[in-house]
Amino acid sequence: MSVNLKNIFSVLIPALIILGAFYAGAVLYPLVFVRSQGRLAAVTVKEFGPLIQQGVQKDLILTTGKNEKTITSQELKKWIESYKRSYSGKQDLRISATMITSYLESLTPYLDSEPVDAKLQFHDSRAKIFTPSISGKKINIGSSSALITSAILDNKPSTSLVFDTVEPKITLDKINNLGINTLLGLGESDYGKSPSSRIFNIKLGMARFNGIILKPGEEFSFNKFLGEVDEKSGYRAELVIKSGRLISEYGGGLCQVATTFFRAAILSGLPIIERKPHSFSVQYYNPQGFDATIYPGVTDLRFLNDTPAHILIQAKVTGSKLMVEIYGSSDGRKVEMDGPHQYDKKPSGAMKAYFTRKISRDDKLVEEKRFDSIYKAPPAHPVERNPLE
Repeated sequence: MSVNLKNIFSVLIPALIILGAFYAGAVLYPLVFVRSQGRLAAVTVKEFGPLIQQGVQKDLILTTGKNEKTITSQELKKWIESYKRSYSGKQDLRISATMITSYLESLTPYLDSEPVDAKLQFHDSRAKIFTPSISGKKINIGSSSALITSAILDNKPSTSLVFDTVEPKITLDKINNLGINTLLGLGESDYGKSPSSRIFNIKLGMARFNGIILKPGEEFSFNKFLGEVDEKSGYRAELVIKSGRLISEYGGGLCQVATTFFRAAILSGLPIIERKPHSFSVQYYNPQGFDATIYPGVTDLRFLNDTPAHILIQAKVTGSKLMVEIYGSSDGRKVEMDGPHQYDKKPSGAMKAYFTRKISRDDKLVEEKRFDSIYKAPPAHPVERNPLE
């Protein structure tokens, strides 16, 4: 049996066949092909110029979930751009995908929300949830842009934004599997007779760290969790020591928090990745040689959760005493600390100090490390403020 391909081809060609597509802004529209004088010619399903001109004559209301956002007609008209169609060479209008994207990106600081991990606290040796987890959301730029373009082309008065859900790392369902059941270490310090602004900064800083959960292998960075230190963050100005001078700066007192965290990490047997002592000895950090200074963007305090389970950090202030507790799952390590010892003391107030930490497991020494501190002579001014340097 023979097949006449010419006859079959002549039957199929007159039919409308969808062979391609093109974009009007962010919306995909089909192209159809018809037979014209023995050739295939592409024609569009719609002419978009008139549709776009009509669609931007009124405001467009965006539904964001909780409220509404209005894009004015004047703004919409700025999004129209002229272009030449590649397949026909004719001029036409389209909605600028770049303009829509820029507009949606400007909304993200107000409409996006970061997920919140569930947080724990210990009471009577038992972990309790004091902050439930909250899912976050982010604008889906591509999908939202397509809906906006479609609304303009279809002359609709409103449309909705599309959001992607961002799940938190720690949820209530995961809490029971974290393995947090043992106090690994406790760090303490005393702010003594600090000025009221310094006390305020200390309490605010401690609250920022309470309830942090680190997964196995995760690094703790004091500056990362601290965030911005300025007036907008709620901190007060306080005298700090910077470049050998006493100056007023927001966040004075936060080194007291860092010092307390350093002590907790040391006594928990966690590896210290970065630590710097203060330039000179300060009364708030007795015993000298067991402190840590931080300065955002310059000096950090970092340690690693090298335990087999998650660890929980609980930070609190009782009276004038700061306490940082690190809870987790014991892997049998035991911590011994010798010191701190002060030596080479000078009449000027300069001194040196050190302590040694030993970590053992199953009665075998697995690590012994010495931590040294060198303190310069304090400046001529009375030093009773926290060095934030």
